[in-house]
Amino acid sequence: MAVSAEQRHERANPEERVQQFSDRAIVDSPEQIAADKAESEKCDDDWRRWLVCIQLFMAPAFMVVILWANTDQEHPRALLRPLLIALAVSGAGLLLVLGTTSAARPPRWRLVLCLLGFAVSIAWISSIANEVVGVLKALGVILNISDAILGLTIFAVGNSCGDLVANITVAKLGYPVMALSACFGGPMLNILLGIGISGMYLILTAARDKVDKHPGKKWKIKPYHIDVSKTLLISGGTLLVTLVVLLVVIPIKKWRMDRSLGWILITIWLVSTIANVAVELSGLGTTLNS
Repeated sequence: MAVSAEQRHERANPEERVQQFSDRAIVDSPEQIAADKAESEKCDDDWRRWLVCIQLFMAPAFMVVILWANTDQEHPRALLRPLLIALAVSGAGLLLVLGTTSAARPPRWRLVLCLLGFAVSIAWISSIANEVVGVLKALGVILNISDAILGLTIFAVGNSCGDLVANITVAKLGYPVMALSACFGGPMLNILLGIGISGMYLILTAARDKVDKHPGKKWKIKPYHIDVSKTLLISGGTLLVTLVVLLVVIPIKKWRMDRSLGWILITIWLVSTIANVAVELSGLGTTLNS
């Protein structure tokens, strides 16, 4: 937005831009301008080689520890080999950085470092999510609240605050279609990949545990039985009602989303949440085997 405003100002006042360049030419000689350009191309203020070297050793080890903490805490010896592999990878990365970069010149493959930083951020999110789930379980045991209510209220609100702020910010910047797409794309990703990957992991884990207990038997993958509470049924029904309302109301409004539609959606969410809490407090939220 700032760049576009500056460009519009320059187009409206071309004589001011010409005056700026003439003043620069008077003050700086051609040799000085060439030297400044070479210096600006040579140095990169965002590049810190010593910091990258430190991160090359800390990031792989951190990711290995997080992966071990989330999967195989019962076997501490299983952490030794991945740590040695991470150390070898860090050493190779250090030699590559020292051989292809300097203190002022970043590498051409800097995008790879950005991807590694993204992987480290995923590891942080995974670690924090596990701690949040542990805290919620403790609160549920202390306050005698079911996991379904905790997931539908506290955990859902905390998990969606980032998406809420991001979507509102993107909409205010003038990209409402992007914000609306994110509103549907985020839950769709959570439902499809969240349930799909976690369900596959639970099925494979149960089969592996059975093989460990009975070494002579072969792998046998069976469906994983879950307990579906009435609160989850209410939430699922609310989600279907919301989608139907959007499919019907938006075409009627000629594909315009106004404030009245927002209040309708907020009302549906409030009614669903109040119904779930009422069912839980009344003791009617018995689980159903699925």
